[in-house]
Amino acid sequence: MRKLTALLVVAALLAAIGAVAAFGATKTVKWHVPTSSTVKIAKGGTVKWVWSDGVPHNVKGPGFKSKTIGKKGFAYSHTFKSKGTFKIICQVHPTTMKTTVKVG
Repeated sequence: MRKLTALLVVAALLAAIGAVAAFGATKTVKWHVPTSSTVKIAKGGTVKWVWSDGVPHNVKGPGFKSKTIGKKGFAYSHTFKSKGTFKIICQVHPTTMKTTVKVG
């Protein structure tokens, strides 16, 4: 019985650690023409878009927008504080650069 109790305590602790890690997790998207991706994160998670070419881009989503810049390696991050599905685009290339962010 003690072993079972110990295993349940360990399992609960591991689940709690996993929930905390998921809360603050960052997902990275390589941002270039063309890009079409779906990212799943937990509420409170962050998505980081990294320019992987030297072409001008920006990141636009509901309530946020990065500056337009054409520097390879530039990055923009946004933390999603509410659950839902969010459509993100590059305004320079709106039909060929898209990300769907699903926050659970």
